[in-house]
Amino acid sequence: MAVFLIITLLVVTSSGCTDTQTQEVSEDKDMEQNASMNQTIDSEPVSFTLTLKKAAVLEIDNGYSLKVLEISKQSRDVRISFRKDGNEYTTGTLSENKTYSIKDTNGENTIYNIQIVRISDNSFSVELSYTINPAIFLETEIYEGEITHTDVKINSNTIIRSYRWEYDNTDFSVEYEYDTDAYDAYSQRSRNRDFSHFVNDPYDDELISMITEQMAELAESNGYNRDEVPYIVMAFVQSLPYVSDSASAGYDEYPRFPFETLYHGGGDCEDSSILLAALLYDMGYGVALVEFPGHMGVGVKGADGLEGSYFDYSGIRYYYLETTNSGWEVGVIPDEYASLEASVQPVLSSYPQLQIGFSGSARGNNYVTYADLEVEVTNVGSDVAEDLVIYSALESTTPNMVWDNLRTDTHENLDVDETVTYTISNLKVPYGEVYRVGIRAWSSNSETEYVYSDWATA
Repeated sequence: MAVFLIITLLVVTSSGCTDTQTQEVSEDKDMEQNASMNQTIDSEPVSFTLTLKKAAVLEIDNGYSLKVLEISKQSRDVRISFRKDGNEYTTGTLSENKTYSIKDTNGENTIYNIQIVRISDNSFSVELSYTINPAIFLETEIYEGEITHTDVKINSNTIIRSYRWEYDNTDFSVEYEYDTDAYDAYSQRSRNRDFSHFVNDPYDDELISMITEQMAELAESNGYNRDEVPYIVMAFVQSLPYVSDSASAGYDEYPRFPFETLYHGGGDCEDSSILLAALLYDMGYGVALVEFPGHMGVGVKGADGLEGSYFDYSGIRYYYLETTNSGWEVGVIPDEYASLEASVQPVLSSYPQLQIGFSGSARGNNYVTYADLEVEVTNVGSDVAEDLVIYSALESTTPNMVWDNLRTDTHENLDVDETVTYTISNLKVPYGEVYRVGIRAWSSNSETEYVYSDWATA
């Protein structure tokens, strides 16, 4: 995957520790309310049912569309980006077998209803149905997205965003240009990866290093020494806009890479924490992500003599940094989180992380059933996976017993966000026996990933 310092324009209002958009995707519990609205327009609702794969874009009508971001069979939900004229105006996580009302960009009229009918066993695709309401035709102006208080200039293939903030009564400003195609590439990347990979993502390295170098230059030109650069960086991240200026709001569980947060001009507590951790990590500081119930901050490695609140992890003190709103100092935890337990996740050196998806079909006779599989393995880590191995089996209900199996030593290296697909044919199980598909994948420098299907009878 080649990512440049650039993106597709989804200029949206940045969020604090809540959904990154101001609009909500609501579960439709009162269809009669929609019906009363429909009666005011001389038209009838139109319904459709279809199957979409991850990253697919569905054009609805009148410039409205949606894009499938994530599909999870385990949690039985789908993450969707809702768009108007190609620009995202809200996102939502939709659960299986529930109906949701999708409103227009003003949040006034329900323009269509959507239901997640079924998620495939391998999380490759989702079947959904949607009903278009006549109100979808009420809005005719082109929607260009909401502009945050960080300045943004839109060009044909890039956007230029300016950031302004204050530290120690000194005004700072920087300006960066982002390619619109790169944002599309980022939006298709999986969010199901360790937090550490968001922080030290190799595709962000050039951008992050450029920012930290510029911050050091700004500090020097304004008479500050290098010891104060981390505080200038922290003030920069804290200055990015949020939906709420309260540190107590929850977050949307859709982590963004630093590139995306900078492109949007802000993010929720999760996004700003990842960004600050990435900047400090690039500057050589030991950092960790500190996760409270519904909130996230940053921990920075410090000496025993420092004052303030810290978290001890394997004998290392990580002093807390709050990223929501300006004015938070090192070692100060918001009151609403001070008494809560927190999970500390140190940012590690780059390493690979494998993710598996598969689909399959069965055929046979009265004696044996044959299974044909298509297995996809993606490296969602932050380093190359070396010497990939894939092991596929038809597992028995008896522990440590399989009906059939195949080990594939690919001798391939898998780059970050690279996917390989393997087809496996004619794995067999006796007719009438119970089995399930189990897939394992590992490399010489990664842990083993294991996924499996539901039980079936041959």
